[in-house]
Amino acid sequence: MPTTAPPLPRRRAFIALPLAWAAFVLLMTLTPADEMPETPTWNLLAFDTAAHAAVFFVLAVLSYFSGARQTAWPTLHQYTFWWLLVACVAFGAAIEIVQMAMDLGRHGEWSDVLSDTIGVVIGLGLMASTRRFWQ
Repeated sequence: MPTTAPPLPRRRAFIALPLAWAAFVLLMTLTPADEMPETPTWNLLAFDTAAHAAVFFVLAVLSYFSGARQTAWPTLHQYTFWWLLVACVAFGAAIEIVQMAMDLGRHGEWSDVLSDTIGVVIGLGLMASTRRFWQ
């Protein structure tokens, strides 16, 4: 009697990972602050720049992992890099606009969007270049 292999498990998109990280980012960036330190003009090696890039690097990696694995939206699956580049940069820009509008101790700066974009591009580039190893 021939035996057959068990069916392969359905691939999960892990949508909760990027959504949870995005919620954490929103919580940390929009929480009112009594005193925010003044940051110098944009500097490539500043801590603030590295922090923004690192946070959005993680968002991009988690989003790419989830977006490339999902099958419900074929366009997102096919153009994951470009959809997520636009979405992550827009998310970062929206955070800065909200920080500029709210008067709760936060400072929105356009240089932060540039830092976010650097992290997103590095994260998406890393995931796209290594996709064959993890997919």
